[in-house]
Amino acid sequence: MNVFDLHCDTATELYRRNLPFDNRETHVNAFSVKGHRVTQCFAVFFNDTKQNSDAMNVFHAVTEKVFPQLRNGGVTPILTVEGAGALAHDPRWIEKIHAAGCRMAGLSWNGKNPLATGAVTDDRARLSPLGRSAVRDLTSRGISVDVSHLSAAATEEILELTNAPVVASHSNAKAVCDHLRNLSDTVAAELFRRGGLVGLNLYPAFLTDRPTATLDDVLRHAEHFLTLGGDAGLALGCDLDGVDRLPDGMTDFSSLQVLYDRFCSGFGNCIADNIFYRNAERFFS
Repeated sequence: MNVFDLHCDTATELYRRNLPFDNRETHVNAFSVKGHRVTQCFAVFFNDTKQNSDAMNVFHAVTEKVFPQLRNGGVTPILTVEGAGALAHDPRWIEKIHAAGCRMAGLSWNGKNPLATGAVTDDRARLSPLGRSAVRDLTSRGISVDVSHLSAAATEEILELTNAPVVASHSNAKAVCDHLRNLSDTVAAELFRRGGLVGLNLYPAFLTDRPTATLDDVLRHAEHFLTLGGDAGLALGCDLDGVDRLPDGMTDFSSLQVLYDRFCSGFGNCIADNIFYRNAERFFS
């Protein structure tokens, strides 16, 4: 199975819990990816609802201690940042993450930070002046802006500030599940129109308003995004190791084989391959 996934929190979890990639506790590990061709975006995650005065040191620690293990563990890792506002106290933060090889950055997590505000804190909050400057600087360096978690108002502002492709690395369709973290049809269609990506999130609360989710729920979100022009822009953004639950029948990264088989049955092999790896591969290449 070929997989190119836009978001997981595994690298941060390995660092936080002092675990090797060769473990059996995390969703993504050397055993669960074995036998698959995997390109995985690993986020260095910052909780912007708390103080992060040591954020840049944490960023470097994760990239220097964890990423070598990932490269040796059977995956092609791509460095990303979630909650980048925690780094903004350093005036050279964009220069530093770019030098480290970062390819995608989300300005916020769930809180309010010097750059932006998460949707669940205030969906009407706009970017700060520093946030607007960051969008211009990130895109000029080829770092994709990730609007997952970001307020709706700030997302719309980003789409006005830049013509560059924009990514929602792990967000679902608001029309299918009305959650603040999910995308409106207008935003999703615009991301697809300008050549961006939307990654399907496997967290049950973003898939359905029922207590548990099924693979059918994942397919419903995929089908809806495809009607909005997602054939070339829909991808995976599973949020593995960033969630405490997965849809029924899924346990870790290896369970994606079951989802792939369902996508093949529901949409055909070509679209299944586009979602599972081709669209993201084309975007990042």
